Amino acid sequence: MKILQDIYFGHRGQRRVDDLSEEGMFIATPASYLPGSDLDLKFRLFGDDLPVEVQAEVRYVQKGIGMGVRFLGLKQKDRKRIREFVKRF
Repeated sequence: MKILQDIYFGHRGQRRVDDLSEEGMFIATPASYLPGSDLDLKFRLFGDDLPVEVQAEVRYVQKGIGMGVRFLGLKQKDRKRIREFVKRF
């Protein structure tokens, strides 16, 4: 699944999000982060006005392409929202 979302992590920007799941996501970004870095993420699911705010760990980086992140401590209500969102697509 590929979607464009406004996602915040140190700066605001509209980025392509791939492979969204309850566990994490891939964020298309030229920004360079080291694996193991922690990020504070804030993003909205398409068609949902309530943002998801979660801390995430950078698991891997594809330089110049993007990074895979794993959610840390995702709230149960947000986990459910993401699960339902993914089922729709």
